[in-house]
Amino acid sequence: MNGIKHILWDEWGSVEAGKTSKDEAAGILDGIPSEDKSDSTFFTTPRLFAVRRLMRLWDECGWNGSDEYSLRIVRTQQRGRVTFAAGKAAAAKLKAVTASKAKRTRNWSWVRGLFGGCGSLYIPKTGYYLMMRVPEGRGAAERMQAVMRSCGFDLGIRKRTESRELMLRDQQQIVTLLSRIGLVTTALELEETAIFRSIRNHANKLVNCDAANIKKSIEAAHGQLELIKKIEERGMTGFLPEPLLDLVNARKKNPSVTLKELGQTLPTPISKSTVEYRWRKLELMLSKHYKGDDADVLRKG
Repeated sequence: MNGIKHILWDEWGSVEAGKTSKDEAAGILDGIPSEDKSDSTFFTTPRLFAVRRLMRLWDECGWNGSDEYSLRIVRTQQRGRVTFAAGKAAAAKLKAVTASKAKRTRNWSWVRGLFGGCGSLYIPKTGYYLMMRVPEGRGAAERMQAVMRSCGFDLGIRKRTESRELMLRDQQQIVTLLSRIGLVTTALELEETAIFRSIRNHANKLVNCDAANIKKSIEAAHGQLELIKKIEERGMTGFLPEPLLDLVNARKKNPSVTLKELGQTLPTPISKSTVEYRWRKLELMLSKHYKGDDADVLRKG
């Protein structure tokens, strides 16, 4: 999981924005809680890597020439939280990207920025989760929902006090979204992880199934040996029909083989179901020998 996280954010920080710098910068700002004060809008985030990319995008927009369009770090707090301020004119211009008329468009650069500002990818022991905690009140959450639904994504929504959690839980849909926002390397790494998980889970199921079958065979063989012991103690061996006697002798010679394998060791090979039928006949014969009292006869496991 740590490997995918490093790949994800390294790729997100290095992907080329080109002519869509403003759209991606708007997405980053839309994903970070903000507060308007005097002539600036203040943003606070624990994601220093997102702030670094935002400053690079800001330079590409050519907005660092005046105070109105400035972007500056105000303070860096403990535990990695960063507060920065953007000029109101620039912030307003970027927020226009999420205006009502823009909600109908699938601007993947804006989605990439929003994901960098408030998104996360989780890969626990089971399942896959891509989540974005989008701040409420700016229209970004509504626009993101519209984009995702227009593409057929099965989006989970949970409203919080100051944010809205948008979540994808399907691995294929997560890969599709990562690919559309330009994070192809991360998408391929996630596909590889999913394939590895699938192979590992299948192998574990086979091992568990084999272990259960072996345990079941051992228990059945142990019960049959106990049945043979009771038959011999009561001198019933000489009265057994030849097919049943052959079965008893085969089990004594092969104390650990499965019922199917036991049937193949007989002079005339028989199927597993026939082996089971003959063991039931032996149990019935022993039961009759007890005159109907079969309380201590070991039944089929």
